[in-house]
Amino acid sequence: MSDSAKTETGDPILHSRIAETVTWLEREMVAEGGAFAASLDADSDGHEGRFYVWTLDEILDVLEAEEGAFFAATYDVTAEGNWEGSSILNRLAASAFLDDDSETRLATSRATLLARRQTRNPPGRDDKVLTDWNGLLISALATAGALAGRPAWLDIAIRTYRRVIALASIGTRLAHSSRAGKHVFPGLATDYAAMAKAALALHAATLDRTYIDDAERFAAVLRAHHWDRDSPGYFLSANDAEALILRPRSNVDEATPSANALMGANLVRLWRLTANDDYRRDVDAMLSASAGAVAANLFSAAGMLNVLDLRLGAVDVVVVSPRDADATAMLAEIRRHWSPNVILSLHANTTSLPAGHPAAAKPAVDGKVTVYVCRGETCSLPVTDPQRLAPLLARYTI
Repeated sequence: MSDSAKTETGDPILHSRIAETVTWLEREMVAEGGAFAASLDADSDGHEGRFYVWTLDEILDVLEAEEGAFFAATYDVTAEGNWEGSSILNRLAASAFLDDDSETRLATSRATLLARRQTRNPPGRDDKVLTDWNGLLISALATAGALAGRPAWLDIAIRTYRRVIALASIGTRLAHSSRAGKHVFPGLATDYAAMAKAALALHAATLDRTYIDDAERFAAVLRAHHWDRDSPGYFLSANDAEALILRPRSNVDEATPSANALMGANLVRLWRLTANDDYRRDVDAMLSASAGAVAANLFSAAGMLNVLDLRLGAVDVVVVSPRDADATAMLAEIRRHWSPNVILSLHANTTSLPAGHPAAAKPAVDGKVTVYVCRGETCSLPVTDPQRLAPLLARYTI
């Protein structure tokens, strides 16, 4: 799901699926006191997927005839099955919510089936903590928690972030993986890029500026140990890691975005938040150096294309909230109309903004919470009424 899908559609099904995913993460994937484990095996009892699939006879046995038949019809469970004689539960043919009573029945049935499934032999779990994968998950949880108004999800993101830093930090550096006190060290470029992304997502969700400081520290270590001076961008391995015949780097995404794509977006956000032009110079150099590779393989380089889109279309939403003013309504309205190219910041006054920032020295109006929406070097007129934000954000954002 894109960062803005819930706010774009208002579809309760999307919110429900996010909630179910977070519940699954908490139930199945927590390792080492708060961080998340790497993966689950596909197999159990020597068969792929056995832990998760059902036969019609099993459904009818657990739920009994009437409820079982209703559940089976909704979740595509048939005598023939839809996968190797069994059924993978799905609602492709009944994706819309049914009436409340029906959904309550289905929720009760799912809980009953889950309890029965817990008696099966579960698949094995790889419980090492990967720094980069956790960073990406923290970012998603922080964004989902802020946009959906679910502080518990944000709490999970903060807890995980702190735990990963505690587990993976060795001096000022990060390990790539951690388990039972052992580490794979030094970390990869993806680890710093993903944790910087996590820190920036947590800043957007909490508006706690210490997360910007964290992101800058990750960025500094990454540049010191991974920067490619000959072709601007980041090597995957550190300059003091075990020597390889060819030091890897890539602008091509795999199962996750490349380190260069992740960090390119981080650099744009750090530039807009701090007005430090070094970040802009680095991301511009990266985009220039990667242009040929991106043009040759657009689909595999989608991450770098997203960086270019953010670089050209980033929108600063600057909230000036004088002392004793309550910015809650204004922030809620901004999040209702969120877009991935929004860079949100909160200030008691804009004198704290660097001189190069487009909103620097712009005042709060009449002591009210005031918003400036800026693109490039130009800002909107001041906005003090939350209801005026929706059309303004629609005009500036993607």
